[in-house]
Amino acid sequence: MGIKPYLIFDLHQTRYAIAAESVTEIFLLPELTPVAEAPPDVVGLLNLHSLFIPVMHLNLRFGHQFERCHLTDSVIVVKSEKLLVGIIVHQVETVIDIDDRYIQADLAYGRERNVNQAFVQGVIELDDEMIILLDVNHLVRHPDTLATLVDPENPQPETEIKSIASNFYDTYFPTASSNTREILHQRAVNLKEATNDPESTEIIPVAVVSINGDYFGLDLSIVREFTKIERVTVIPCCPAHIIGNTNLRGEILTLVDIRQPLNLDVTSNNQPTKAVVIEVDDIVAGIVVEEVFDVIDFRPQQLKSVPVAINPNTAAYLKGMANYQNQPLNLLDIPKLMTQGAMTVELMA
Repeated sequence: MGIKPYLIFDLHQTRYAIAAESVTEIFLLPELTPVAEAPPDVVGLLNLHSLFIPVMHLNLRFGHQFERCHLTDSVIVVKSEKLLVGIIVHQVETVIDIDDRYIQADLAYGRERNVNQAFVQGVIELDDEMIILLDVNHLVRHPDTLATLVDPENPQPETEIKSIASNFYDTYFPTASSNTREILHQRAVNLKEATNDPESTEIIPVAVVSINGDYFGLDLSIVREFTKIERVTVIPCCPAHIIGNTNLRGEILTLVDIRQPLNLDVTSNNQPTKAVVIEVDDIVAGIVVEEVFDVIDFRPQQLKSVPVAINPNTAAYLKGMANYQNQPLNLLDIPKLMTQGAMTVELMA
């Protein structure tokens, strides 16, 4: 018995969890290289810091019908014994502590067990939703104990199913535009960098978001998570840039609109649907955005100084500018934005 951290993620609006101790990295889906001899659930190989690792799609691993990958899919790299494997999921949510006393294990379906059932470690209820806990070791490999779950008269070994992967884009991104292909390719290039390369340590990880249709970058070191906004409670007598509070898994999160200090149009009254949760010193807040596009690495030399023509009030909150998909990307100075000038406010819980 004990409390362990679990990583929560989403696949087809179902929430799953795996032991956080098995996770080594998380990033958005990059371009992959298919291998003809790979098992059918392995989409391809990825060069991760000069180490080739197989990447499986959880849909295919479960034996579900597969449609296509999405630009917003994430890859969770897990370690089972000495083997590293990437797992493609739809969205990574957060890490939470789970007391195993509340996990219901050994589910009975009134039928003989099958191989796929061995993936499930148990279930638990959280925020009035059921979360399915997965066994990483069983996902990554078929242990000897799983062999007994296969009907010897109707074998279903993975080797009997031919790999469908001949071209990553034709098979998994049949409608990918040239812009989508460039994004996926650049993600792969960034992940290829070796960690023992002295220059690779001089990088700035940035979350790319859109606000009023413009690209902005947030330093990933202060980003706690990305979240959907379900319901907003308006706070009386607060400045206009304080949108209200929302309940984030029992934590009251204040939502902030940063358009005004950035000299952006604030006339839109559309209900916010997404936020980037940031943590600066003792301030935790949700920065409202339209979309989260990417997580990428910039080298310091790739950043340009803020043009003189930009409004000086806006420039005060920018660290610099970069190029993202042939479009300007403004790197925000969130600590300064949240603690100085027009955005200074005592966030309410």
